[in-house]
Amino acid sequence: MSGRTFRQRRQRQRQHELAPNVKGRPSQDKEWVALREWCTAQGMPKSKLTLAYFPDTFRGMMATRNIEADEEMIRVPEHMLMTASKVRREVLARASDNGLAQSSAWRLSEHQALVYWTYDQRSKLGLSVWDTYVNTLPRDFSSVPLYVLSGTEPASSLSVNTDAEKWVAEHLPHSVLLKVTEQQERLFNDWTCTCEVLTKFNIESPVDWRRYVWAWLVVNTRCIHLGRHTTGNQQSAVSSQPNSAVFQPISDHDSMALAPLLDLLNHSCQARVSTYFDTGRRQFVIKTLRRYCKGEEAFISYGPHDNGFMLAEYGFALAENPHCALELDCKVEMWISTVKANLNTRRARATIKSTDVDALVDVLKQHGLWGDFTLFSGSAELPYRLQAAMYLVFAAMKPGAGIKGVISQWERWQRGENTSVSEEVDLAVKNWVSRTCSEVAEHSSKLLDNIQAKQNNDARGSECLDPFLVHCLRLIWTTINKIAIESTSL
Repeated sequence: MSGRTFRQRRQRQRQHELAPNVKGRPSQDKEWVALREWCTAQGMPKSKLTLAYFPDTFRGMMATRNIEADEEMIRVPEHMLMTASKVRREVLARASDNGLAQSSAWRLSEHQALVYWTYDQRSKLGLSVWDTYVNTLPRDFSSVPLYVLSGTEPASSLSVNTDAEKWVAEHLPHSVLLKVTEQQERLFNDWTCTCEVLTKFNIESPVDWRRYVWAWLVVNTRCIHLGRHTTGNQQSAVSSQPNSAVFQPISDHDSMALAPLLDLLNHSCQARVSTYFDTGRRQFVIKTLRRYCKGEEAFISYGPHDNGFMLAEYGFALAENPHCALELDCKVEMWISTVKANLNTRRARATIKSTDVDALVDVLKQHGLWGDFTLFSGSAELPYRLQAAMYLVFAAMKPGAGIKGVISQWERWQRGENTSVSEEVDLAVKNWVSRTCSEVAEHSSKLLDNIQAKQNNDARGSECLDPFLVHCLRLIWTTINKIAIESTSL
């Protein structure tokens, strides 16, 4: 699935949460049929799930029969979980054949090991027992910002050279752009580390940067966390394991894995599941805590994240996401920098010094109250973290305020011993939030106009960006605009 067809299908994907009892259309895709047969041949227990197409989430797993609450939805045997310990054993075996078996030289993290394995499997399609599974993985990740901005050659910084790259970078919220920048640094570090380790084992290192980016995103978007190791039904492990070096027991140190079928389950904020590795049956288990009727799509939850996180990590956003928020960390940091700059230019008349502002930030960090300054839709008052930071700094800026006295009074307020805040400081905080949110609302409105123009141009076939990525950016900025407008009157 690639090119125009892929983008059109992804454009319809995950536009809003699926309504209850909406039935899907079972998939007959040859890749899915082959995967299902392969899983059966490898000894995976039967489940009440099958791949299907849905009107809103595009493709996901559908209940073929009623699934009751507290029932196991799917079980994946240990030998079908690809983990870092298995990759390590495979690489050491190959190194031994080269006369270079030095286990102490193995320095790859779990993530790095699984990325290398995925990269390696893609390069030898047709020669591996895992071919059927690898063929079901996405051909690209065109709706993930990192995939668009990672460039064509290895680099630790984002690529913003083409018009498409510049447009995406300019239309990502600041917090998302920071996250993607950090991802690029980790991506390049993983590439470098992997090349160094494999060279010591005289094994060919990755040479195709774009394929490595693809493999990195496969692991980042589709890996499962094995969670707690729990003893369940004390039956013996599956004995009919394929005769392959990679089908080995997992290690107690493994915390993540690639698992066939599990990565086809979509996310829902309303999903309620329990996941664990059953040490008795040697299987990874997903148990649903709610009932699914026959024909419904079954979901798992990727966690309580806002749309910015979802887009950066998984390449999608939800129209109805209860965890969406307006993050003001960048605005607060810029304001602190401005305060310090102003103090330095009028030091003779200032009550406090710029170094005192740094001391106030340190106090907030010591109390665990620095950062995560977020506003939520429908809030009736300012979040506590934002109040705490603003009250402390604005109180210190009052004429005649002593830094030690301000900190002492604030700490009493923070402990609930003194709940009074001067009207002057309270008004200054509210004015700052109102002014800042007005600026965000104006900025987001301009970006939404740009995105609308982009969508109009894309409809005429003028651009190569994934339209689903553009759609997700519109969802994110619409939410930011809404929260900013609401928060101007807090």
